[in-house]
Amino acid sequence: MLQLLHMTATYSNAMLAALLPHFSECAKQLDLPIAQPITAEQVAHFSPSPYKNSIGGAIWLTNHDWFVFNNGFVRGFRSPDDWFTMADENWDHLDRYVGKDNMTTNEAIELARNSFRKLGYNPEDFHVDEPPTAFQGSHDNKQLGHIPCCKVEWNSPEAASQEEFDQSYKICFDIDMQSKQAVGMTLMSKRFFQPDPKVDVQPELESDYRKRMGGKMFFRTNAPTRFQPSPIIQTNSAPP
Repeated sequence: MLQLLHMTATYSNAMLAALLPHFSECAKQLDLPIAQPITAEQVAHFSPSPYKNSIGGAIWLTNHDWFVFNNGFVRGFRSPDDWFTMADENWDHLDRYVGKDNMTTNEAIELARNSFRKLGYNPEDFHVDEPPTAFQGSHDNKQLGHIPCCKVEWNSPEAASQEEFDQSYKICFDIDMQSKQAVGMTLMSKRFFQPDPKVDVQPELESDYRKRMGGKMFFRTNAPTRFQPSPIIQTNSAPP
């Protein structure tokens, strides 16, 4: 059973400090147009993992890029230029996604493959050296025009046993074919797991905090029906 932590500004800031180097390294490896290194001043929102023995969370940068980290690795990122996942958020500015293809389909696939390699993974270990198992190409939208964004995926076969499930994977890159840039990434597999980074603050369980304060556990009855990012928690001792 997952145990909730009592989230404080001190612990949130310590976790953010531990995760920022990983987000920075990912952005650098993928040649993303983000100032390096990523600092707390570039973070608009931070949603830390609220569970015991779980170092991770998501950041939203001031340029509207976001990254997700858990199980010791960066498992995803999105740029606001990613048509496939961000168009719904920018529905009143959809013309930003219109453009032209400046690369071929094969070049886009090779860019996704090289992006995976730059992250430090061996394409042969996940059959990424082979043709993708799924591909959505750029397309013409009847109302907007041409959308130069494609999705490249490598997925393992459906697992028939626990052993196969432990080896399964999903690797996905969204490519802007006009700017020749990766604008989205999803990595899913136990094979990506790495040790958690160290956080220099020891958190308190929410249950222990309630006992210490002489109160009862508080259960929200008006939680939002969809995920809402929480604002970054900062104190005077926030990481640089």
